[in-house]
Amino acid sequence: MVALQVCFAALLLLIVGIAASVLYHDASAALLHGIEQVLIRPSDTGTISESVAEELSSMRVRTVAWAAIAVVLVTIILGYLIARLALSPTRSALESQKQFIGNVAHEIRTPLSIIKTNTEVALMSQGLERDTKATLHSTVEELDRISEIINNLLSLSASVRPERIEFKDLDLGPIVRGVIGKLKDLADSRRVEITARMSERRVVWGNAAALEQIAMNVLKNAITYSPERGRVIVTIEPLHPDHIEFTVQDFGIGIARKDLFRIFEPYYRADPSRRRGEAGSGLGLTIVSELVKLHNGKVTVRSAEKRGTIITIQLPAGRVSLDLLGEMRRDDSAGEVTVDFSHRAG
Repeated sequence: MVALQVCFAALLLLIVGIAASVLYHDASAALLHGIEQVLIRPSDTGTISESVAEELSSMRVRTVAWAAIAVVLVTIILGYLIARLALSPTRSALESQKQFIGNVAHEIRTPLSIIKTNTEVALMSQGLERDTKATLHSTVEELDRISEIINNLLSLSASVRPERIEFKDLDLGPIVRGVIGKLKDLADSRRVEITARMSERRVVWGNAAALEQIAMNVLKNAITYSPERGRVIVTIEPLHPDHIEFTVQDFGIGIARKDLFRIFEPYYRADPSRRRGEAGSGLGLTIVSELVKLHNGKVTVRSAEKRGTIITIQLPAGRVSLDLLGEMRRDDSAGEVTVDFSHRAG
């Protein structure tokens, strides 16, 4: 770091020195030329003097401009290098932390699955007392919550190692519809209506598991924070030739302005009025942000308290042509090619 700063100072001095030397050389040459012209044509002394003055002024402006450009370029390049070096330890530590968390989460999955299976088997026993049964049901619910947290941690860990993720052309429609089906019980419990509008052009370049995780986290948030008998609108449409836009809109309690700038931070939870007693890890939108970045996409959030939230995700369009997509759909079963559908809870 110190060496780079010394190099930066030395380069600046070198640029200034070169500029001064060039300016001195050119000015000397212009003056000598002017003196020669005066000796040859003494009657044109005034005109020659003005010409020499203009040439010297032009040289000064040109030399200063080039020196300024060189200084700016050197400053940008070395500033970038210094910033990279300064942030490198922090970035490495963060990646190591995420990988460690992912490894631990992966190891926990197996014993957690065994505990849940044993608990569910115990629930099948005849003659269980009501309190015992309620306790076991509560245990299963908490185990499901822990499983969700672990899945989020593993997703966050996977986003640090993109070389392990396979990308290909994927129809986003069936993925989103599958997520809606998985969230049916949650939507039914809150009597939330989910309406989906999908364009014919909805093929994206992505990873199926990652896209499912993105849709799951965004839709689950929308349902969770919707009022009873509320509504969630899902839209998939082409934004322009190179991107597909996936939008989820709810009409729930919304997000306070002060929280909007921090909702993508790991473990950040909004104010208590938004939590509504719902358990969560505070990683849902962090996972969304990381996975969208992994797809070279963009996520934006618009929200107002008591008016709802709109989350818009832009993803790179797939490389398959529309004609080929039509052939793929004709070969599929009817249940896999639905373009427009709605789900009414309860």
